[in-house]
Amino acid sequence: MKELKVRIYVDVREERSSIPKILEKEGALVIRRRLDVGDYLVSEDSVVERKSVGDFASSLFDGRLFDQAKRLREVYNNVYYIIEGNIKKIVYRWNNRLKQFSSAMITLATVFDAKILWSVNEENTAYIILALARNLQSHEGRTHIVIHKKPRLSSIEEWQLYVVQSFPGIGPRLAESILNEFKTVEKFCNASLTELSRISGLGERRAELIKRILKTPFKPLVNKKRQSLEDFLNK
Repeated sequence: MKELKVRIYVDVREERSSIPKILEKEGALVIRRRLDVGDYLVSEDSVVERKSVGDFASSLFDGRLFDQAKRLREVYNNVYYIIEGNIKKIVYRWNNRLKQFSSAMITLATVFDAKILWSVNEENTAYIILALARNLQSHEGRTHIVIHKKPRLSSIEEWQLYVVQSFPGIGPRLAESILNEFKTVEKFCNASLTELSRISGLGERRAELIKRILKTPFKPLVNKKRQSLEDFLNK
């Protein structure tokens, strides 16, 4: 039986590790992208967040861990944490906070329904990611992965932020600044180029792109050349 050719999307920041190259060496199709959440997309609805033991503990104690877990669950149904390294480092450095560490593991598993996997090093992590991708994609019967999946949001404010963040170059903080300035998504969409350019962090080039997206008539994509945002931004 021919082995499934898996497709894995990798956040570009993971290039600092050896994992993407190991995945390619093992036969995976590795596609590098700047991912909004997560480090590796291993199926249409499954994301992997890789953390060293030290970073995992630090993100727990400084409050980042659960905020990140919430954002991952807003987009993907299946969230996997791969914790990489020697667990003894937790004992050596945070011996007096082991109860908090254990409690965090339970919260991730029960409240955020995250699956926690352990790895000894980057090579081991690559093999775990590859096995996970093969298993999930073979069960789904396809290797297509949707990066920008519509999240599960529960409030008008969350949807407002999500809509504004869907425009190129706009992250959570900038989206909040935009909504604080214009108050509604409607006023943001109807703002002039000059008004958009005045928003700190947006700039004239992004403002011009936003106006072009809003004002350009849609054309069916079948048998037509797509308008490239990259070509526009590189002018």
